[in-house]
Amino acid sequence: MSALSLEGVARHAWDGRTPSARALRLALVPAAAAYRAAVGLRNRLYDQGWLAARRVPARVVSVGNLTVGGTGKTPAALWLAERLAARGHRVGIVARGYRKQRPGPVVVGVDGRALVTPEEGGDEAVMLARRFAGPVVTGERRHEAALLACARFALDTIVLDDGFQHRALARDADLVLVADDAAAGWCLPAGSLREPPAALRRARAVLVVGDATASVPPGMVVFRGRLAPVAAVRARDGAFHPEPLDALVGQDVVAVTGIARPEGFVDTLGRLGARVRDVLRFPDHHAYTAADARRIAAAARAGTLVTTEKDLTKLERFPGLEALIALRVELEVEDEEALLDLLEHAA
Repeated sequence: MSALSLEGVARHAWDGRTPSARALRLALVPAAAAYRAAVGLRNRLYDQGWLAARRVPARVVSVGNLTVGGTGKTPAALWLAERLAARGHRVGIVARGYRKQRPGPVVVGVDGRALVTPEEGGDEAVMLARRFAGPVVTGERRHEAALLACARFALDTIVLDDGFQHRALARDADLVLVADDAAAGWCLPAGSLREPPAALRRARAVLVVGDATASVPPGMVVFRGRLAPVAAVRARDGAFHPEPLDALVGQDVVAVTGIARPEGFVDTLGRLGARVRDVLRFPDHHAYTAADARRIAAAARAGTLVTTEKDLTKLERFPGLEALIALRVELEVEDEEALLDLLEHAA
């Protein structure tokens, strides 16, 4: 069974909208209970010091969530790194580099330039490297990647992308994002939760993205934000070039997505005034092939091809996709100075 098929089956069970979906989810409940127990035991071992969290010679602020994909962690990590750098900190971004093929720590980019391919360093990390002026480093062991980043670039602050569950690297503060997710009532594999909601107590602050309603433990500090489209982006000469969003208004478009929740991307295109004529869905972090590229190029008969920046990092190399446009989104945070103060000065 393909990754897309597995992803579709999982989300079918999580939605629970049909009798078959509810039956499948019910069948997965024992596995979800075992998973939840294992996660709880692991967290207790870290809380009580039986498992050690290793420190690096820099302040570490993690950006994460409780669910699988789709809450805007990577735009939030970029937002946080840029804002902390603007406050005078020497900031680097450290990430897992999901599905990267080069083992060990990888310097993905510096000075707004990607130094490796998405296959070598991870697609989201390459996207970050093209957007962020500081260093971006990936590694399976985030502690090793953070140590390398500190040593090579003399950093005083690390922003850890998707790091809430990665407790092996000690951090000074956690920012946890919450977005609408109908599947968040159950832990994996019966639902999308990586941890039960009580895990939010570890966070320094919660950021509710969009119109989500969040149930958080008493005493938690809650902020609100949204992901806003800011530009249409084209790839030329190994760089991304932003253009006004007007290029999409009133246009027939074909959405090309390899992300966890493509419906949000499609909705955003519609709100911009684009007419979405077709949607080509691929699994999250999909490794595109020449056959995929030919299929995408053929779909251009129905409208302008529009994708995400993460996908553009992998699709720009294929001939026939030179006209592909990516939609750039940025995080906007209400009362952002208060949130930055909270994360910057957390004990």
